[in-house]
Amino acid sequence: MLKYVKYEIRGTYKFILGILALVFILLTVMYAYSNKEGSLFHSAQIFMPIGVMLLFGAALIAFLYIVGSFRKELYEDSGYLTFTLPLTGNQILGSKLIAALIWFIGLGIAVALINFLLMMIFSPFHIYHLSQLFFMISKVLSIKACIYMIFSMACSVVSVLLLIYFSMTLGKVTFRHKKIGGLWFVLFIILSSVFGYIDTEISQWIPYYLDLSTFHVVTPASYDDLLQMHYHIGGLYLNAVSKYVATNIASSVYHLALMIALFLGTGYLIEKKIDL
Repeated sequence: MLKYVKYEIRGTYKFILGILALVFILLTVMYAYSNKEGSLFHSAQIFMPIGVMLLFGAALIAFLYIVGSFRKELYEDSGYLTFTLPLTGNQILGSKLIAALIWFIGLGIAVALINFLLMMIFSPFHIYHLSQLFFMISKVLSIKACIYMIFSMACSVVSVLLLIYFSMTLGKVTFRHKKIGGLWFVLFIILSSVFGYIDTEISQWIPYYLDLSTFHVVTPASYDDLLQMHYHIGGLYLNAVSKYVATNIASSVYHLALMIALFLGTGYLIEKKIDL
């Protein structure tokens, strides 16, 4: 399995490094012109949105490339090599997820280091200012909450990948040799809607939350902020203004169970139902 993970990484590293090189070049240009009066990037109101869109676009391209490589193996001749390896369906799927996570984590760390390096070159600041920034963040979010949020985002990426892989595999199994390009996307939209509806209903039926700062179980009646939540990502609720972060317990359990079911279901279809 580890050898297949290495194979997955070797097969995608050129494209991922190409994305990273492009991001580095574009960010360098933006930082270089940010110090010039009258430059488009001199205004923070313009620099920040463009920078965010650039990073989001790079992440999206990497995501689509990883998803596309799996689709090619399902519908093109490269699948003969992949699905005839002496590996179980779960091992093949697990290897792809591990490789994808390695790339996403690597890209995140690389982009953060690039931004830090460019800030030091083009907008030097004292280490005191950096410590003040972390101090301000700690006033809004606890370390426990930050760790859980990072973990929750990683789980969200894995959940989306699993649902896409499941939709693609189910489409392949259902229609066998017929190539219907957008079928998997239709299945993905339908399943996403159904699973999202169930998640919303579960959160309402079982309104118990885990306070990520104190790890106490609370209800909406315990905190008025829970009635005016600003963000909801996979059962995670955040109100940065009130320094409150909570997660719906039932929703979190549901998401974990759904991830396991999608993983096992996709692995089973790959191993037992794929007709090459």
